Amino acid sequence: MALEYDKGGVSKDDWQEFLLILDDYTEWFHSLLQFLYYPEANELSNSVKMPTSIKDLLVKAKGKEEIQPEVYQKMRALYKELSTIADSLVKKIKKTGRKPSTEDFKSFLAIYEEFMLYVRRQEIDAIKSDAGYDPFTGLRSKRMLVPELERELQRLERQGKAFCVSLVKIHDFEEIKKSLEPEEIKDAIKVVADLIKLSLRAFDDAYYTDECEFVLCLKQADMAGGVSALERLRNQLEKKNITVDLNDGSNVLLKLSCCISEPVSGDKADGLISNLREDLSTLDSDGEDFDAVLQYVELSPLERFVRDGLIDDE
Repeated sequence: MALEYDKGGVSKDDWQEFLLILDDYTEWFHSLLQFLYYPEANELSNSVKMPTSIKDLLVKAKGKEEIQPEVYQKMRALYKELSTIADSLVKKIKKTGRKPSTEDFKSFLAIYEEFMLYVRRQEIDAIKSDAGYDPFTGLRSKRMLVPELERELQRLERQGKAFCVSLVKIHDFEEIKKSLEPEEIKDAIKVVADLIKLSLRAFDDAYYTDECEFVLCLKQADMAGGVSALERLRNQLEKKNITVDLNDGSNVLLKLSCCISEPVSGDKADGLISNLREDLSTLDSDGEDFDAVLQYVELSPLERFVRDGLIDDE
């Protein structure tokens, strides 16, 4: 009986895991570059061994008969070629103590780029089948939130790479919703999602988790960097000047309330999100008047900061 394969060549669940593993190869590439051009830095020599995570995943997918033979063979060949040329380059530099020649480096880079391009092509195929993205907002879907936050927590544990997590909600959404038609509600949510995209760096992630709720994962950022990201969001909101006409004849500015946390070693993804929701719920229940001023309130040893009054006016 012929096997049925996913559009991208690997099952959706395996490709989701595979795309997370890609971070290993990006980090390895950066470490390798440092070693190639600063061979005198002996402490870098232990970080230049090529990860095997992609190879391991391909073997697992092949064992479950969830990968097309062509994809497996192509990826395996690229992996072996990249591993061979990288090992050769590292051995030569360790032996000579000199930087690689332009020709040697170009050869390595060509294989690395081909490897990554092929991977990204598989990623595009997966996205077309809604692998991890919310089709309405274009943000990451909520089912990807916990596994991808756990991935960042592992990087924090292993490498000390700081990051921040922020919870963003449309303020007084339940009240606003009473005055809007279903399509207008969708428009408001889409506007917020688009503003979040404009506010983030290319390597940050944002997730649409509920009707009025978004989660931002701000990578390689401490609390000051996370607050800067929210400042970019505030600036985007100010440019829009969005007002909502209420049923009582009044109108209000569309506002966002945000809570931000810098995780520490030992934190869990579910716990982080629960804490942020609790903090933000506490703030909202205080009935404070939201305005354009940013307020940062230390709430816990995790250095959760509340940021309220992200007014959406132009």
